[in-house]
Amino acid sequence: MLDPMLSAAAVAIDWSEPDSVLGTYVAQMDRLTEPVDPGVPLSLSVHGLLVSGELIPQWQWFAEVSELNDHEDAFYVGTAEHVKEQSDLAHAAIKIRDIGGEISHRQFTALVAPTRYIHLRNTRIHSPGMHTGETGSLWRGRLADVSGWTPGTQALIED
Repeated sequence: MLDPMLSAAAVAIDWSEPDSVLGTYVAQMDRLTEPVDPGVPLSLSVHGLLVSGELIPQWQWFAEVSELNDHEDAFYVGTAEHVKEQSDLAHAAIKIRDIGGEISHRQFTALVAPTRYIHLRNTRIHSPGMHTGETGSLWRGRLADVSGWTPGTQALIED
C-alpha cells in the first residue's frame, strides 16, 4: 500500500527551482580560482531557444564584462562594477579558504550566496526556423529558466 505521505499532493514538485545537477555543475565552475580558456562547452534550452557557449566562472564573466569598451550607459557600467565587486569578494574568499586562511564576514556572505545564474562566453542563440544569431561574446541567464541542457555543443543546428 502506498504511504499517504507520498500522495501526489504531498510530493509537490517546485518546477521553478533550477535543475540541481546543472546548479552543482555551475557552482563548481564558480569555485574555480583560475580563469578558464576555453570554457566548458554547454548547450541550454531556454524558453524555446537553444543557447550554446562556453561555461565560465561568474567572477571571470564579470571581469570580462568590465573590460568591454562598448558600453555607453554609465549606469550599466556602474552596476556591472558593483556586481563584479561582490563576485571578486567570493573569488578571494575561495582562494583564502583553500589555503586555510580566515575570511571576512563580507567574503563569507558573498561565498555562501546561492548560485542562481549561469555565465557563458562565445554565446550563440539558435531559434527554430531562423539562422543562428550571434548575441555577442558574453551571456548571463537565470538557472531557473533553463529547461534542459547538454554538455558540449553537439546538439547545435548547422548554419
